[in-house]
Amino acid sequence: MIQRLQHVRAVLLFPLTLLLSGCDDAKAPADVREVSRQGAYSMNFSANGNELMVGSLHHGGSLWSINPAERLFDWNHKAEGYSNITSSAFSPEGNFVATTDNRTIVLWARDSGEAVWFWNSPGDIEDIALTSNGNYALLAMADYTATLFDIKNGGIRLRLAHDGIVYDVSVSDNSLLAASASDDLNARIWNLENGKLLHQLKHNNQVKTAQLSADGRLLFTSALNESGKIWDVASGRLLQQIDRTRGHYSAARFSANNSQLLTGNSSGQIELWNTADGQRSHIWRASPRDTWVSNNVLVEDVAFHNNEWLAAGSNGMLYFLR
Repeated sequence: MIQRLQHVRAVLLFPLTLLLSGCDDAKAPADVREVSRQGAYSMNFSANGNELMVGSLHHGGSLWSINPAERLFDWNHKAEGYSNITSSAFSPEGNFVATTDNRTIVLWARDSGEAVWFWNSPGDIEDIALTSNGNYALLAMADYTATLFDIKNGGIRLRLAHDGIVYDVSVSDNSLLAASASDDLNARIWNLENGKLLHQLKHNNQVKTAQLSADGRLLFTSALNESGKIWDVASGRLLQQIDRTRGHYSAARFSANNSQLLTGNSSGQIELWNTADGQRSHIWRASPRDTWVSNNVLVEDVAFHNNEWLAAGSNGMLYFLR
């Protein structure tokens, strides 16, 4: 009787094991480092991949170097205690970093580690992007706007209207173009000098990710349970679609010459794509911290770094991919 029960248990566990391990050909990370105990609200790489801003679940904000992986500064929005850093952004040059919780924004000087400005927001902030030299912050807002805020002097420069919550924003390195992803099933491309809407890109579900290339020529968007899309920014034309993913692509970054796209999704896959034909060249899977809690890791951000690739997971782990 005991042997029969053991056999039944083995049969029941077998398909579960297959389900947990997945059926793709994803590689394991070459190395993994812990940067936040028990997970993070947000994680964001600098443009060159040399640094990582971490918003820990229990230990506030901290800026990390990548090689070696070590904490450089502890950054919080109050003198005592920890802040819940829900989003962050580096300026394109890396000389400024902005951090947000739901209703406050702080601009930090990277070299000194000092807080430059502190501001209160009139609404909930979903995401943030910084323009050149940290002069302006583009805020993805729950009040149905993407708001361009003068983070050094105060005051709103532009309100870019949407018909739903704005989840994600990005800015080109020359600060002339912006992209936004919204709950209203659209991604949008904007002229940041005058606030003019250049293109409205229709999807069939909530758009969660809108990532411009550094030169502003390409845009990647991802909506829930849809294929990822690569767009030509000048014309608004769809160039390529990459494979539909489980959940959504939660992070994306174009290579410096726009020939490759690195993505991470909400179930722990990191993939490298050729932008010319939309074909995948590499796939990795972020290893979970504790499989009893969850076998999936939401990828918070990805980066190109020297001769390897990087990913940061909501479980507080930094992944080195080769």
